[in-house]
Amino acid sequence: MKLYFLRHAAALDGLDDAQRPLSPTGRRQARKLARFLRRSGIAFDLAFTSPLVRAKQTIAIVLDITNEAQPITAQEVSVLLNEADPDTFTDWLVRLPPDAGHVLLVGHEPSLSARVRRMLGLERTKALELSKGAVACVKTTDKRTGSLKFLLTPKSLGVGGTRQA
Repeated sequence: MKLYFLRHAAALDGLDDAQRPLSPTGRRQARKLARFLRRSGIAFDLAFTSPLVRAKQTIAIVLDITNEAQPITAQEVSVLLNEADPDTFTDWLVRLPPDAGHVLLVGHEPSLSARVRRMLGLERTKALELSKGAVACVKTTDKRTGSLKFLLTPKSLGVGGTRQA
């Protein structure tokens, strides 16, 4: 199984954090990443997102492009929120169907990078940090540990960053 840990793309500032939408830059980041993944032959079998607006908008853009031929619906899960305990996340992850080949997980910092580092056995916080719109692909057999297959950032795909959160 390959897990794709995607940090939501760049969002606009706002008073209500849960309702902050993607910025125009964030929409470009999500589209560019999705087109790259589709050209690489990646379509997702399962997709999960945090319930926050910017994550839901990111996953919608990515799935519209990557899964155009095989549409799937993203499921909202609270384990992709920063407040979710790492062990709760792992318990949820190990219950995913074993036959899912490509699983997309869209969430937030700092927990998303921490989950990737935990699977890779990296202890230093600075060893791996996901920028907005970045995706880390981790190959796993036990859903507890894995190996990094690739890490893509918006910058590596030619999409400029933004100062907005």
